[in-house]
Amino acid sequence: MYRKLTTILLLIILNLHSNIAQNIPFTCNQDAYFSYHESGGDYFYKFNPSFNFTLIKQLDFGVNGLAYNPNDNFIYAINESNSQIVRLDKNGDHINLGFPIGLPGSSYWAGTFDKNGNMIISGGGDAWVVVLDVSISPPIILSSVEKYFADGSSGNPIFGDIAVDPISGICYSFENSSSRLVTIDLNSGAIEKIGTNLSPSANIFGGLYFDASGELTGISLKDIYKINKITGASTLAGEGLNINTGIDACGCLNKIQFNKSVNSSDVCHGDTINFSFKIINNSDNTFTDIQFVDPLHPNLIWLENPSNILGGIVEFIPITDNYNLLTINQMQIPPGISEFTIQALAIGDSLSFSTIYNQAKIDGFTQTWEGIIDSNNPNTSDEGDPTQINISPTPSLVMNLQSLENECDGGPISLIANVPFTGEYIWETPNGNYLEGQNYNSPFSTFDDSGFYNITFTDNFGCQIDSFLTIEISPSPIADLGNDSLFCFENSFYISPGNHTNYIWDEGSTTADFLVENYGTYTVEVWNEYGCIAIDSISFSTNCSTELFVPNAFSPNEDNQNDFFKAYGIEVVNFNLKIFDRWGSFLFESNNIEQGWNGKFKGQLKENGVYVYFINATFLDGTTIQKKGDLTLMR
Repeated sequence: MYRKLTTILLLIILNLHSNIAQNIPFTCNQDAYFSYHESGGDYFYKFNPSFNFTLIKQLDFGVNGLAYNPNDNFIYAINESNSQIVRLDKNGDHINLGFPIGLPGSSYWAGTFDKNGNMIISGGGDAWVVVLDVSISPPIILSSVEKYFADGSSGNPIFGDIAVDPISGICYSFENSSSRLVTIDLNSGAIEKIGTNLSPSANIFGGLYFDASGELTGISLKDIYKINKITGASTLAGEGLNINTGIDACGCLNKIQFNKSVNSSDVCHGDTINFSFKIINNSDNTFTDIQFVDPLHPNLIWLENPSNILGGIVEFIPITDNYNLLTINQMQIPPGISEFTIQALAIGDSLSFSTIYNQAKIDGFTQTWEGIIDSNNPNTSDEGDPTQINISPTPSLVMNLQSLENECDGGPISLIANVPFTGEYIWETPNGNYLEGQNYNSPFSTFDDSGFYNITFTDNFGCQIDSFLTIEISPSPIADLGNDSLFCFENSFYISPGNHTNYIWDEGSTTADFLVENYGTYTVEVWNEYGCIAIDSISFSTNCSTELFVPNAFSPNEDNQNDFFKAYGIEVVNFNLKIFDRWGSFLFESNNIEQGWNGKFKGQLKENGVYVYFINATFLDGTTIQKKGDLTLMR
């Protein structure tokens, strides 16, 4: 009977190991894993750093204490229905590993793994932390300690989930009753509170894990937070699934991670770029004879050798298409995080923006430890993507800066700057004012506007070029034709705007003075030796009377007194006088106001009596009048 029972147990164990061997491990690809409770069994997901969720499988049981084992790439959890440890593979299939004998408590809410591949579980409301060896079935308890607050606070510490830092080995949790980030001493059970920042959610963090970049991450139902391990502060990073039931989560870090980043991905021609390299060794091994290679793009020139903290021999090797290969051979990679920096000079194209990509590799690991690893840009969610650098040519350009106007006192200043890209222009004037815009315009300049005009152009990358123009404000001439005048025109006269270099009058004359022969407006432009212009105008208007005086009698007796009948007026330019007798017979006509009638018709003096006159007259200002009346001839 004993031999038969032994045979049966052996067959069970062999069958169990056969099933275990058939499980397919996960591929650690920066993913994290998530489950939430539903009737009939939990939904089991994986999700990437961009928080895109993919359903792996709906399990036929509920799980808690979800934990990723970095040593075998399986996920372990506790079956809520029977408290057994289960091992999940990449398809969501599971193996029952059995119940750890002597496990205290009855609630198993939190789970994680240490660097040695041991599973750590903590009862959510029970006062214990247990370390399990899950490499055998059933798992065995390696240690069990009671939890307590190191500051003497009363009550049992309550956890939603726990997570061990794969680099430092420190175990973290958010403690429910205090809503604070804490650390857990796995040897003593002491709980130390971190900082004063409270959890942002009343649900605390049902899922707590270290993501692919090594950041502590917490899930509170659908909200996902990044947690500062120093201050305990939580920053919202994204959203998960919209659920309101119990959740759990765990994460996976590649055993070897290689990140490459730049201090700025948008740079200017001539800028110095700092490339930062970070090698994260999540194992306990020190790797030797590792090779670093980085192809140098033709738009980058290394300025100095990398800091040699990891040892190795640095070489530059020319390769095709003007690339140079930077290599560091025989490097040593210790456990934890190793960093070094390389400086390069960015060279932009002359007239266009350029985007280049730069990716390094480390090599020399066995396939078990990742083989050849491409550098990853930690600023994106894509794995193994190259570092992108955008280079602006702006600082290598010459700004086209022109003055469009002669700069004369009182006249306009018009400046224009031009760069063949869009961006922002800022002018600084000699008097310290700042103005925006591609053009600078001032309608009225003074001598204070003389000096340096600085213009700064900033492109969309923040790259700048500067230029300046010196403006000398020249004195403008003063043209003065005098004041407008009202007078009664008698004789022509000259006008002049003063002594200048050049003149042009509105009718085209270029003489220094101008003959005025009539009423009207006269305009002149003058130039001085600096090419500055002044303009002045003057108007002459009449103030003469537009009345005619016409006497009503005359005595043509040749006594030289009142011998002629004529009209009297000023500035008459057109004139007509006609005289008739009382029966309408025409006697005399004159078109000159100075020429009057002597009282004769065909050489014979007319008899005394009354005669009739008609006058039409036009004055210099355009006024026209008509008069008629009787006149008396007396001898």
